[in-house]
Amino acid sequence: MTRLATDRLDLVPLGRDHLAEYAALIAQPDVHRYLSAAKAIAADPAGQAERIVDLAEQQWRERGYGPFAVFERAGGAFVGRGGLFWVERLKAVEINYMIDPSAWGRGYATELAEAFLRFGFGRLGLARMVATTNPDNAASRRVLTKVGMTADGQRDFGTHMVDFFRIDRSEWKGDPT
Repeated sequence: MTRLATDRLDLVPLGRDHLAEYAALIAQPDVHRYLSAAKAIAADPAGQAERIVDLAEQQWRERGYGPFAVFERAGGAFVGRGGLFWVERLKAVEINYMIDPSAWGRGYATELAEAFLRFGFGRLGLARMVATTNPDNAASRRVLTKVGMTADGQRDFGTHMVDFFRIDRSEWKGDPT
């Protein structure tokens, strides 16, 4: 099983064992307010969590990467979800993350984004990764810029607009280990 670790976080592939914690995470309005599926999540967080966990397990089986459950190393608390996800409409691997509001302000999103770049470019040998964020989510835009991603305009997803970010392996300044 693929596991990742940062200085402060342990990451394990998101799966059925994490369903209750993940459903509780996404049920929080502050967590899902910027997501395109916010209304569906608010109406049925458990169902939406199950749908994402099913997709996560499929991505891990078929692609060898996917979302991780994120735990603090000190104490083992579940603090979020994030990872790499193949997005068919973008024809690209997307970095994504969500952190429990109780852990906001600690730099975990930046730590995760850096770990996902190392994993994608280093271990997986990807040539390019992307990220999208709600135009109103300034904190996420700051994280993506901080880790070296370049803003590349907005994309219309039919039901919503997103800010689009990208990074190629040749632009990445990180350590591949």
